[in-house]
Formats: sequence, structure tokens, C-alpha cells
Amino acid sequence: MHMHSRFVKSLLAIACLIVVSIPLSAQKGKPGGGGGGGTSSGCAVVATPTTSSVTTSPGMNVGVFGRVSNCATGKKRYMVTLTSMSSCNAETVIASSLISFNGGESKLYSISYPIAPDTCAGDMTISVKVYEGSTMLATDSTSVVVQ
Repeated sequence: MHMHSRFVKSLLAIACLIVVSIPLSAQKGKPGGGGGGGTSSGCAVVATPTTSSVTTSPGMNVGVFGRVSNCATGKKRYMVTLTSMSSCNAETVIASSLISFNGGESKLYSISYPIAPDTCAGDMTISVKVYEGSTMLATDSTSVVVQ
């Protein structure tokens, strides 16, 4: 158990938010979507996040993976925030990072999220939100069942 705890701490330290760039043009069948598109206004698309498991237990880790795309033609800096909302309406910020995008660029994220030991049983919603300043440009979410 001690080794597992050390591994989890190391993983969390490294995986605050891992971002890998993939040009939008390299993704088959994935439309740019969103609104705007000029360099003066933001335009983002969030793919529905995927989790490493559809069920979990308090104290366990869940991997959250997904893609955020800039559908604007110019360079943009967006705040990408991942949150969870338990069945008891307790919201937790999993990660938040200001990320620079080239026009049409997509980036992948991957993070390990430890479910708090006192999390309520039931559906937990994990959301990804993209902001330009205080304006939310895109959001999507998925659910995990806490048992």
C-alpha cells in the first residue's frame, strides 16, 4: 500500500495537466465546429471527456482524457478547466491551465484524479470548460458512478 501511495503522489505531481499537440487537420472526421473563426474572437470545441473507468470508489484514482480544439484561425490563449461535481453537489477543481493554441490546433489532456475518501456515492459529473477571459466558449462532460 505504501508503494501505491508513493506512485499516486508521483503521478499527481507529474500529471497536473499533460498536454500534447495534434493539428486539427490530422484528425479524420473531426469538424472544427463552434462559432466565430476570426482572429478577433475565440472559438473552441471540447470533445466529450473519457474516463479510465465508468465506476470507482472513494480513495481510488480515475483517469480523465480528452481533446480541446481552437476553431479560430489565429493564435489563442484559453483557460481549460476540469471539474467534478459529486452527487451531493460538492464541486472540485481537478485542474486548470492557461493554454496557448495556434489557429486550428487541437491539444490532448490526460490527468489522474483521486476520488476523495468522503465522496458521496452516486453519479459524479466530470466537466471540461474552455474560457477566453470570463467568457465560456465550450463545455462537455461525462459521468462516473462512485460506489
